[in-house]
Amino acid sequence: MLTQTQTTYAVKQSSALSDAEIRTILESWDVADWKDMRTEEFRHRFETSEFHLLSGPDQQMLSIARINFKFKVKIGDVIYPIAELVGFVAIEILKGYGKILLGRIKENLQNRKIEAVGFCKNKSSTYYESCGLRIFYNAVKYLREKKDDEWFTPTEDDDIISLTLDNPAIALFEKLSDENPAYLLFE
Repeated sequence: MLTQTQTTYAVKQSSALSDAEIRTILESWDVADWKDMRTEEFRHRFETSEFHLLSGPDQQMLSIARINFKFKVKIGDVIYPIAELVGFVAIEILKGYGKILLGRIKENLQNRKIEAVGFCKNKSSTYYESCGLRIFYNAVKYLREKKDDEWFTPTEDDDIISLTLDNPAIALFEKLSDENPAYLLFE
């Protein structure tokens, strides 16, 4: 296992990723529909995202994550530009690389004053808490997402992760309820 000082952290736009990095990302994400995605399609699909990469001394990727900037949350009458942590994967599991990457992402986004959330199933929440992140347990049921012009409650996840929310935003997420839902807006 490598220590934090033996790893390299990089943030790249999709246009700056090499073909090999894109292949590794797609293989790590393990999304059947994306397995054969061409480099040009990947770069276009994720052109408004940035990729956070943790690599070892020989440049092998250890952990990856994507920050989606085509994401906003509407709570009440206010729309908040909050980035979304997605595609977080430790390629080598149980070695602490995911925790290192999350720490670096959190520091990077805080330095840039970017608020971000993520989503997870209940079984993963203790992991994110062990990384120093705040969890809004079972709060996904208070989210609404539009599909085919209808609002519905997403069911893939259970909990909301506060990666870099500031105190006013934390207060808003704490108040989510059936009477006070949040609407996910994708550009």
